[in-house]
Amino acid sequence: MSGEIARQVGLTARAGVKGALALPGVVSDAATGLLNTGLDATVGEGNGFRFQRVGAAADSLMSAAGVPEPKNATERVVQDVAAGMAGGTSGAAAGQVAARLAQSAGAPVAEAVGNALAAAPGMQVLSGGAGAGSAGVTRESGGGAVAQTVAGLAGAMAPTTVPFAARAAVRGAIRGGEAGRSEMAGRIKTFEDATGTTPTMGQATSSRAIQAAETGLSNVVGGSGIMIRRGEAQAEAMQRSVQELTDALAPNATGTDAGAAIAKGVNAFKDNVKTVQQRLYTDLDKFIPAATPMGVGRTQVVLESLNDGIPGAPNISNFFKNARIGSIESALGQDLELARRAQAPAGMSSTGATTLPGQLPYEAVQKLRSLVGREISENSLMSDVPRSKWRALYAALSDDLGDAANTAGPQARQSWERANRYTRTSIERLEQLESVVNKDAPEKIFRAATTGLAEGGTQISRVMKSMPVENRREVTAAVLQRLGRAKPGQQNELGDAFSSETFLTNLSAMSPAARRALFGSSGYPGLQERVNQLGAVANMRREGSKVFSNPSGTARQGAMIGWAAGLGTALATGNAAAIGAALAAPVVTNTAARLLASPTRVRAAAEVNQLNAAAGPVSAAAAAAGAASYDERKATNLRRIREMREGRR
Repeated sequence: MSGEIARQVGLTARAGVKGALALPGVVSDAATGLLNTGLDATVGEGNGFRFQRVGAAADSLMSAAGVPEPKNATERVVQDVAAGMAGGTSGAAAGQVAARLAQSAGAPVAEAVGNALAAAPGMQVLSGGAGAGSAGVTRESGGGAVAQTVAGLAGAMAPTTVPFAARAAVRGAIRGGEAGRSEMAGRIKTFEDATGTTPTMGQATSSRAIQAAETGLSNVVGGSGIMIRRGEAQAEAMQRSVQELTDALAPNATGTDAGAAIAKGVNAFKDNVKTVQQRLYTDLDKFIPAATPMGVGRTQVVLESLNDGIPGAPNISNFFKNARIGSIESALGQDLELARRAQAPAGMSSTGATTLPGQLPYEAVQKLRSLVGREISENSLMSDVPRSKWRALYAALSDDLGDAANTAGPQARQSWERANRYTRTSIERLEQLESVVNKDAPEKIFRAATTGLAEGGTQISRVMKSMPVENRREVTAAVLQRLGRAKPGQQNELGDAFSSETFLTNLSAMSPAARRALFGSSGYPGLQERVNQLGAVANMRREGSKVFSNPSGTARQGAMIGWAAGLGTALATGNAAAIGAALAAPVVTNTAARLLASPTRVRAAAEVNQLNAAAGPVSAAAAAAGAASYDERKATNLRRIREMREGRR
């Protein structure tokens, strides 16, 4: 026994030495091969001295040193396998050393080569042993050098190519080609970015067959629990994502708070309009002195038309005339008369400016216009003058002021146009917002602002543009929170149950323009994209499997009863096969459900098919080993020929 142990140690040492010399032998054998070729051409093939290959030389030296040699086919093949594994180890180690040296020397190309040689060392060891063993078995079976080389290559590549082919086949069956892989990866990314969870295999692939399998598993013993828990986890993750977004926008947002924010934001917009108006008209004052006389003919004409009587019915006309407008018309006439009487004898006013009949100072007309504008902005249903009459008067005063600015020169005209344009657009927007904010309760304001989102985004866009960012966020948070609120029949006692189905229904009913207004102008970076991703997740859940759409559970209950009845019948009859089948069914469905719901399996199915990194070094080593085997066989044949010639002599 001691002798056999020593023999096996020696054989192992022989294999280790040959494996360690395999990589440097590739370089050495290439050089000596060229020299041997030159000698063949010079003295003739089979004549004279030839350089031995490193492996053969090492064998000769170890045999001379008394290292045990393999005696039979089994030992020779085992020796080949051990040497191949040792060669894989030495090759990977040499690659690591080369990569470090190249990195230190600043040689990126050499470093990349070293890293490639050092890739997947475990697979290199396995492949080295498999390739050498395949070549050895072929040799012992009588195969020639070419057959040994082919067998060695096939054996060395098998550990990398067979799993690769198997994975590619399975992935192809699940997702199809590259287009299917890309779509699957996109769905997984959308799911993970939106909720932090992973879809099931059916949701990720959109394969009807896999979705049908998931639906079936959700209704049978062993698989239903896993699929239901997966669906509940997805729903909770989606609700959590929506809640995180609303908390980031405005914590604890409600419709009442959002309505108050709209009212506050619109009031702030009004104040801002007044401030800007004052600044713009102050700029105009620089070009028109306050006492400059100006005509108000347009204003007089409009005032007269606003209280125009009915021809032929003067008494009835009095019931349709507005007393306040009539008083303003009368007072304006009196002020014009006072201005005419106050003229100097030479036709000059006290300020030195010529005053003509039907003229008032510029400052007086401007203030009158401001007062009329205030009446428009503060007008209510109880006002004694309809807003339409105030608007007509405001427009006439504006035209008179425009004539005065035009007379004052181009700078005054330009300043006037800028101020008037801003005022006109601001008043138009305020009038448009009136139907929203003119409510008696904040929640009614919110409801009015978010009405008609399916038809377009005009109303909500006006509201959002008129508010500061913080008020916009409150409105957006309140809308977002309501998108996924479950219907009354599916609500809990707190009224905060979330439904991805309701979220998708409400979001899909919202027009693109309304989405942009609500989620694109909130000041929260990437909010619109996140909301769209949540919609895509809800859509995948809807299409993926019925178990994720609030199932009734009828089919699941029927399957449970059927399985229990089948098991009971099998036990009653004592049929071992039937009992085994009934007990195995939940195990099979449980395993299948775990595979389809596993995040690791789903991500793996979407990966790109890649050959193991060890394939390159392994194939090169196998080819070199095949070449060495061919040369050794050739050298052996030449040696025998030479010995035969010498024996004849």
